[in-house]
Amino acid sequence: MLDILLAILVTLGAYRLAIYAGRRSRHIQPVVVATICTWVIWWLISGDWESYQMGGEWISYWVGPATVALAVPLAKQMRVFSDIWRGVLLGVAAGCLVAITTVLGIGWLFGMDEVLTKSMLTKSVTTPIAVELTKNIGGVPALAAFFVALTGIAGVAMARPLLSLFGVKDDWAIGIAVGTSAHAIGTASLNRVSQVQTAASSVAMIVAGIVTAICVIPFSF
Repeated sequence: MLDILLAILVTLGAYRLAIYAGRRSRHIQPVVVATICTWVIWWLISGDWESYQMGGEWISYWVGPATVALAVPLAKQMRVFSDIWRGVLLGVAAGCLVAITTVLGIGWLFGMDEVLTKSMLTKSVTTPIAVELTKNIGGVPALAAFFVALTGIAGVAMARPLLSLFGVKDDWAIGIAVGTSAHAIGTASLNRVSQVQTAASSVAMIVAGIVTAICVIPFSF
């Protein structure tokens, strides 16, 4: 029980440290910093990853409510969304199809195991949805959660430089791109930048979950 409590405290402490570092420099990605700090600290003081996983489950329980809370910025932007919803749906759907097709292409190119491929198909949707979808199509939920986290972290680190490179400056365009590719992790990272981007990302994350669920139906047979 003490190890579980310690795991929770280490995770929260690393998170606070990452937030502080992110406020000091906009080039620092809190998600990446928190992940690295948590791994290093836990490896130094314990190294018992089974105990850490048990503690992590307590934190994971709140992922669902936290994801729902991201809808608050969206409620403030509903008037704008009502004018552009067709373009948003089309963009998110295209992004989801690219994400799934890319996984299938990589799986075919490298001859990946079918179970591994199925576990990667849901990498661009938020964890609660990804885990349930992966169960239904015969993948490994634990692997799916790993790929979701990895995708989110990579998305947060790469999204802004890539969007700047291609001259994307519109808040809704940025939010849609991040929400479609980096789900809740990406959406949370935008919350300290722009409420409009957060709202757009929340929409994209929700729609991406629905579109992905529809697209992976054939893999459940």
